Amino acid sequence: MLISEFDGYSLDEQGLLKNDCLGIKELSKLQAVINICNDKYHTDITFQNIVQSGLDDPKVYQLLQKGYTQNIFQFSSKGMTKFLVSMQPDKIEDLIAANALFRPATLDSGSTDKYVDCKLGDADPVYLWGTYNAMKNTYGVLCYQEQLAQIAREVGKFSLGEGVKLVKLISKKKVDKILALRDKFMAGANENGCPKEDAEAIWHMFEVAGGYLFNKSHATAYAVTAYAGAYLKANYPTAFYTIALQWAKDDEIPTLMSEMELCSEAKIVPPDINVSGGTFITDYETNKIFWSLSRIKMLGAKATEWIINERNVRGEFSSIENFIERIFRYKLKLYKYWDDPDNPNEATKCPVNARHVRHLILSGCFDKVENAQSVIERYAILEKAAKCLGFEISEKDIPEDLRNKHYFWSQQQIAISGIGAIDYKRIYDNSEAKPQIKGKASWALLKNIQDPDYDGKRVAICANIVDIEEKKFKDKKTGENRVFCKLLLQQNNDLVEMVIWNDEWMNVRATLCKGGSLSSAKNKMLICSAQVKYSDYTGGNNLQLYKSSIIDIL
Repeated sequence: MLISEFDGYSLDEQGLLKNDCLGIKELSKLQAVINICNDKYHTDITFQNIVQSGLDDPKVYQLLQKGYTQNIFQFSSKGMTKFLVSMQPDKIEDLIAANALFRPATLDSGSTDKYVDCKLGDADPVYLWGTYNAMKNTYGVLCYQEQLAQIAREVGKFSLGEGVKLVKLISKKKVDKILALRDKFMAGANENGCPKEDAEAIWHMFEVAGGYLFNKSHATAYAVTAYAGAYLKANYPTAFYTIALQWAKDDEIPTLMSEMELCSEAKIVPPDINVSGGTFITDYETNKIFWSLSRIKMLGAKATEWIINERNVRGEFSSIENFIERIFRYKLKLYKYWDDPDNPNEATKCPVNARHVRHLILSGCFDKVENAQSVIERYAILEKAAKCLGFEISEKDIPEDLRNKHYFWSQQQIAISGIGAIDYKRIYDNSEAKPQIKGKASWALLKNIQDPDYDGKRVAICANIVDIEEKKFKDKKTGENRVFCKLLLQQNNDLVEMVIWNDEWMNVRATLCKGGSLSSAKNKMLICSAQVKYSDYTGGNNLQLYKSSIIDIL
């Protein structure tokens, strides 16, 4: 490792070159997708031939224009996604500009809006004298440090080195040195025949924008990497989503699943004890991505490895009894309950315990091998497992009044594994809230909320709360600081945002957040009536509570 006691500015003045070497996981992810494509689809793709292509695949830009940006390098945040949808990119130059423009200082300056307006034809680009060559690809918007250096050279007769030096001085706010170069620029512009007012306007543009201009080579590297990811996503979505899921954090998976359903044939299915592994495993003929055993709560790496090794060595499991007999053959222990702890010697013999078995059953791992036609049949599988392990299931463990409730078993599956399909309409139909809502709002699925025809409708919904946050804002009329709430609601793979404005939030906060804590509302099931409204901020429909909304928490 090379270390200097001098700071970066001092090193610059000595003429030393300073390199930023970024080791980003994105390249590993892209290569993993490419490896799958070449193995399963017999393609001959390389990262190099993607980025050395014309970078003009229309499917890539259609994907980004629609906002399907999850797991695309640098483009997956909510704000950037909204920006890309508004920009409607159709060439690599747009993606380069997006990286440079979507930053706080640029957004505040108005440059971002100007680029979008000119690109969409809502405004005409304006070019100051001599700036067209440098700014023709950005509609007269100064986006990059390289543009500033080029204009300084072509208008102000700077050398290329002096132009680069000017960029550095402006970005570091070296006022005295900047002023010295201003006179040189104005003299050079005059010699070239540039009108004085244009020269002054160009210099003012330098001073205003120079402090936050992005390096174009940096933006280009990011944009080309993003294009490569979008290319693989558009053309080989199952392979792309398989790797995305393998690398994803738990809170990223619902959004990935929701998007996958909208823009690809890939689909996630519950884990299968005879197929699933330590990570997401895909059947590329059916586009089914099997849920990972490692995503099941409490099932650690050692237990997962033990199960997979037994399956690989002695073949598939034929039943829950066959699974327990084979997995526990070295332990030879009868349990008193699911959570009966193992001592260290037992864990050495076999890292799988009774609780692991329970979680595997509730996650759906044995549905196929036990020929379960419905999730409620998992109770019978649990009974078989408990009998093999030496105990009976208590009323406290699985309440009798819930054993025939479809949603109870789906909720158990979601809580333990993160995947499941709940029949929300059935829950709504059997709820106490339905008679109160009937006639005032009509049932709607979250996936239909984005339909433009729903704007303004009052709807009844049933969904899980996956995220909740309070936000402050200043009332424009009174100037008072007020609070509103944003909920992220989920129905299986579908996500929709709900906004509860100040007055309504004050009325329903206690109902949603028992005990006063926002976190207490997370993962609860919500039934309510709400209004669908178009949001200029997100560019799509969301849900909003109104004064007489009915709201119930299960």
